[in-house]
Amino acid sequence: MTDGPLSIRLLGQFQVLRGHAPAPLDSARAESLLAFLLLHRHQPQPRQRVAFTLWPDSTEAQALTNLRHVLHTLRHALPGLDRHLEVTPRTLTWRPDPPYRLDVAEFEAALDRESWREAVQAYTGDLLAGRSGDWADADRDRLRRRYLGALERLVASAQQRGDLAEATRHAERLLREQPTHEETYQLLMRLHDARGDRAGAVRVYHECAATLERDLGVEPAATTRAVYDALLARDDAETSTRVGGTPFIGRSAERAQLIAAWRQARTRARVVLLAGEPGIGKTRLAEEFRAWCGHRGAVTALARAYPGEGALAYGPVTSWLRSERLNRSLRGLPAPYLTELARLLPELLTTVPRPQRLPESEQRQRLYDAVARALAAPGAPVSLVADDVQWWDREALQLLHYLVRTRLPVPVLVVATARREDIDGTAPLRDLLGSLRAAETLTEIDLDRLSRAETAVLAEQLGGSRLADVDALYQQTEGNPLFVVEAVRAGDVLTPKVQAVIRARVAQLSHPARELVEIAAAVGREFTAEVLTAAGGLGDEPVVGGLDELWRRRIIREHGTTAYDFSHDKIREAVYSALSPVRRRYLHGRIAHALENAYAHDLDSVSGSLARHYEEAGRIEQAVDAYARAADVAQQLYAHGESARLLTRALELVRTRPESAPRWHRELELCTALLAPLVAGEGYASRQIHQTHQRALVLTRTLRAEPSPPLLRSLGLGSLALGDFAAAREYGAALRERGQRDDDDILRVEGEYLLGVTAFWAGELTAARDHLERAVATYRDENRREHLLRYAQDPAVICLTRLALTHWFLGDERAAIRARDRGLTRAEEIAHPYSLATSLLFASLLALDMGDVPAMRRYVARGKEVLRLVSGAQVEAAIAALDGYLRVLDGETTAGIAEIERILDNTRQRDQAAPGLRSALLRVLLAACDAAGDGDTGMRAAAELSALTNSAVWRPEAERLRAKFLAAGHPANA
Repeated sequence: MTDGPLSIRLLGQFQVLRGHAPAPLDSARAESLLAFLLLHRHQPQPRQRVAFTLWPDSTEAQALTNLRHVLHTLRHALPGLDRHLEVTPRTLTWRPDPPYRLDVAEFEAALDRESWREAVQAYTGDLLAGRSGDWADADRDRLRRRYLGALERLVASAQQRGDLAEATRHAERLLREQPTHEETYQLLMRLHDARGDRAGAVRVYHECAATLERDLGVEPAATTRAVYDALLARDDAETSTRVGGTPFIGRSAERAQLIAAWRQARTRARVVLLAGEPGIGKTRLAEEFRAWCGHRGAVTALARAYPGEGALAYGPVTSWLRSERLNRSLRGLPAPYLTELARLLPELLTTVPRPQRLPESEQRQRLYDAVARALAAPGAPVSLVADDVQWWDREALQLLHYLVRTRLPVPVLVVATARREDIDGTAPLRDLLGSLRAAETLTEIDLDRLSRAETAVLAEQLGGSRLADVDALYQQTEGNPLFVVEAVRAGDVLTPKVQAVIRARVAQLSHPARELVEIAAAVGREFTAEVLTAAGGLGDEPVVGGLDELWRRRIIREHGTTAYDFSHDKIREAVYSALSPVRRRYLHGRIAHALENAYAHDLDSVSGSLARHYEEAGRIEQAVDAYARAADVAQQLYAHGESARLLTRALELVRTRPESAPRWHRELELCTALLAPLVAGEGYASRQIHQTHQRALVLTRTLRAEPSPPLLRSLGLGSLALGDFAAAREYGAALRERGQRDDDDILRVEGEYLLGVTAFWAGELTAARDHLERAVATYRDENRREHLLRYAQDPAVICLTRLALTHWFLGDERAAIRARDRGLTRAEEIAHPYSLATSLLFASLLALDMGDVPAMRRYVARGKEVLRLVSGAQVEAAIAALDGYLRVLDGETTAGIAEIERILDNTRQRDQAAPGLRSALLRVLLAACDAAGDGDTGMRAAAELSALTNSAVWRPEAERLRAKFLAAGHPANA
């Protein structure tokens, strides 16, 4: 393809475009050759020089041969390249005449014009990011120095204009580019101070001290310290001395395991789980290892989770993306990926359009791909810390699993920490760990307490002198590092109760610092000086001094570039537990008010936190509104479990209010909103959805209100799952009539679909055929997006493949095959994973009944492939059962039947999650027993299938096989 101008990106990740279409070269050497010629585009390049530069360790003859091969590869990958490249036996020259775009040229041209802002925007990353130690190092350093110079010019220009806000933004970007450059910290401190933000200036110093200690093992220079001391305006130098950092003791064996996992991650992404009791040093070990990786050129990021409510779905992943190097590299991603990432990073909406809401599986896949691209964008190995992973939301854990399964172009290692006692009680985490163990991509490290000798070393390094009574300290702390640290810092206080130790330390704080630490504990997660100031109604002096005192005493630490967090969650717990109920309510109310004011432009991002604080403050109406808003935010990301949890809590709070019409209206709204996430997570026959249906019906009757279409459809499918055909028909007819009344084809189609599947499972096959055919005939392609968004499936695909089975049972094989093929073709064309997986399931069931084993193998294999992209427990269970049947046919009779029975047992434990699921599973088990000659198991399956109310379509087959087993001598009561 030669259409469209050539566009080459060398800054950040290498990319070539023809027009707007990517033109991958699929060869690192070809990329290097093109980049070299473009960077030296102003004069001819001798072949010998090019060859020696790219292959310095080869002989001249071999290097020239390599150059000829790579040049051929490059010309083949980019048809029309000869218009840009002049090739002679002696030289290679990039021609300037044919139009093309080169980001390096645009960057340098902007610099030459002194258009500093334009130059900074053009610099989307370091030259050929991710590569080092090669011919490009000199050019990479040169361009980077010019970029930093442009940033410095922007800072100076903004200062001269008196625009301190803009100067601060540019200085912060400059600091992100050189995080150990003390002059930039000093500049940023002065800028914050000039803007009247002394708390921000002090926070910059805290970040400076922590970064230098972590990365270089040094303290800030005297000049930096002088700026800091001037901010504090204190004469007593001793009070501004920070408590010594906590030394890292022992853990040599654990560090060796982490390094081994890092090496393994070069070929396949891995997760390391650091488990142990609170205070054992999980986070410290993870952060030490993160620093070790960072010193070796890796991209590193930390995400911390918190107990309780308030976090948004994918919150920890968002923290990773906002880390310094990853966030910086986002600039180099193509716009479509940035648009998807804006679902998690609203700040990107200043440069890309707002993403449209897409069908669930499509949106999830696009988001996952965008996050994967973001992690790979810097072009370097990635080391991620997932702190307190037991508190991560389900959606973030699913995304983490995807990242580990996906073959990223860079090595990725995730170091997760978790309290051992919380792992088994957290189902999403337990499921993730099980999958990682099965894939052999998990390393588990249990941390033990320190020995007596290690306890002594830790205490002596903290205290600066030899400890008099090591035995007493070891006996009372039992070698828990947090207990040791807190006991030593508290002075004479030695107690096995860590909360008492911490409270003793807090009691030593000044009054402003104690007030701030109480507010921070009530916040419950990371916090900013602005929120503390607003919530406490405090002035600048007590906030600046109090935060600095808490930081110096290592009760809090810097969190990212704008916030603080407690140095350990146990400190937060101890401070919060000491607050009286009245004080807690007051603080939560103040925090909620502060958050509303601080995030008035973006309440969605703090809606979960607002809900929790309003609830704790006893302000129920505001809490309900905030929970509903947070649930809607979660549902926009298809975080069904989180959305259901938030709506359930909102309902619990609404039901504490007095009975009244406004309360009932609000309750009905919440019940209706709860249906979609409940069905997605648990299926139609779960206890909670049944209770929600019944309550919604009571409320509609009480209010004399008309049930909404989503409620009617959910009631119908819920009734069908419970075998109540009469009720399902009633709701289906009401939904269809609503469509007729409102002239709404979407409701007509959904009503006919509901009536069709009800008739199918009732064995009323002629009626089922008529309803399903009317649904297909009424369907309009222009309504597909609305069907997918409202009801999560394409009804034309579902109805056609269900119609195929209906025709088969009516004896019309040719019509069955036509309907099946139409449904499958459409499903592949629209590429909606859930609809495609469901169509493949029903095509597989048709193949089972037709005895077409080759077709079944194709459909099951394709179904397993599609199910990697979508969460659909019911479809996945049925496809897995059919796979078990194929194992029986392949000679694995015992294992195959056992797998089908295991799946059936799981569906029995959670009741029937979808209409006809158990009937289909029993049909598969019967076929497997017939193929294996297992009459005893077959008799039991036939008896249960015949007894089910919604198994009429397969009841004749169940009776036929039951007779066959009886004739073979298997007893009826087997």
